[in-house]
Amino acid sequence: MTAHLRRSRAPLVFLLLAGPALARGEGKAEVEQSPEARVELRADLQSLFHFRNDSDFDRSPPLYDESGQTVGAFATIFTPRISLRILERLRIYYEVELGLNYWSKQNPDQQDPLAADIFVLKHREIFGEGELGSGGFKVGYAHLRDPTGLFLAHWIGVAQGWIGLGEGAGRLGLFLGQVPDQTYEGILLDDNNFKRDIWVGGARYDLFALSERWRLCAAVTALVDTHLPEQARWVVAPSIHADLLLEGVAGYLDLALQAGRQRGQAAGGADQTIVAWAAQGGVTLTKLGWLRLEANLLALSPDDAYDGNRRNHGFLYSGKSRSATLMLSEDELRDWYDNLDERASSFSGGFFINRAGWLVGDVKATLTLNERVRPALVVGAASVLKPNNALDRAFVGAEIDALLELGISDYLVGQVVVGALVPGGAAAALFNHINRQAKDPVVMTELSLVLRY
Repeated sequence: MTAHLRRSRAPLVFLLLAGPALARGEGKAEVEQSPEARVELRADLQSLFHFRNDSDFDRSPPLYDESGQTVGAFATIFTPRISLRILERLRIYYEVELGLNYWSKQNPDQQDPLAADIFVLKHREIFGEGELGSGGFKVGYAHLRDPTGLFLAHWIGVAQGWIGLGEGAGRLGLFLGQVPDQTYEGILLDDNNFKRDIWVGGARYDLFALSERWRLCAAVTALVDTHLPEQARWVVAPSIHADLLLEGVAGYLDLALQAGRQRGQAAGGADQTIVAWAAQGGVTLTKLGWLRLEANLLALSPDDAYDGNRRNHGFLYSGKSRSATLMLSEDELRDWYDNLDERASSFSGGFFINRAGWLVGDVKATLTLNERVRPALVVGAASVLKPNNALDRAFVGAEIDALLELGISDYLVGQVVVGALVPGGAAAALFNHINRQAKDPVVMTELSLVLRY
């Protein structure tokens, strides 16, 4: 028996030996179960097929091209969600994602936990949450968003608390969390400290009903990033989200600003000042009979044309927007982690920074033929806001996607997508590997089958 198998069996042996003692209440005080206690279980099982004719917009054959230029995969994701209700207003929540597991890569018979083909397992959320009087708390690993989601939309360790301010006065909250980084910290406490961490914290105000037509959320978020020696970064980011609800029309607006400083980033080792912004807005029309129209627009500020000077205007971006496009922005059927707004950016301390800036607009039309059949069409286009940082090219490309959602039953949903992206000069400059002038279109298709428990 190998050493790693002996180690993997040790916890199981411990549980087998300790089980009877724990059942008798030995080793810890027994806690009487609440009469309100219950278990709530939800789960999604999604199987996917995805195919694209290329990963960039250039068909130039590379010198070595054993695997060809197409991109494709079958994959499966299992996402169980367990809520342990201790009391009606007190619970433990656990969400895990088994995937994204590719049929051609992950091996369900693999026993080595360090092997490259072991199943991908992500423990997404593990937190305790409760309401106390007019307030509440959430502590553990959770999904944290600022009001816009453009800056913070991360799964992180976080502590949150809030208090209601009275009828119609909204809710005020505070939060403090840590974004994971790659600086080594060991298993033992002696190997851990707060010297090389990425902190986020701040205050948030939610006014759920400014009037019958308006809702408002606002926050001030601070980022303190010291995970790189001599390159500490701090940012203060106020953000606001507003909803307008009218009969048959809904609109929203997101605004976020960032101001801060990072050490040692300018030429000669000087500090760099950070001043950046992001804006997002949209309108939804619902009173058109069977037709539903949605329009969105997103803009991320660009840096200037001089990399390494004393100012940086690139927005620290979460990668999460409300754009309906599937290639220019995140694919809503499943995030494949290769959307163009992220690929055009560098990645630093948990955030994407696009020096060329980003502007993407889209319109989605959904037709409800009946409660189980819903075809849709998405048309979108993107450009950069600073062509100097994209070889003096501005237009990224135009995307069109046809979607069909089939509600086979209340618990079984199928989705089919066929799409194409016609690139512009900026896409050729930012994404092509060989010929930075080539503008060959990319076509893709995607199939999804979701079972919901």
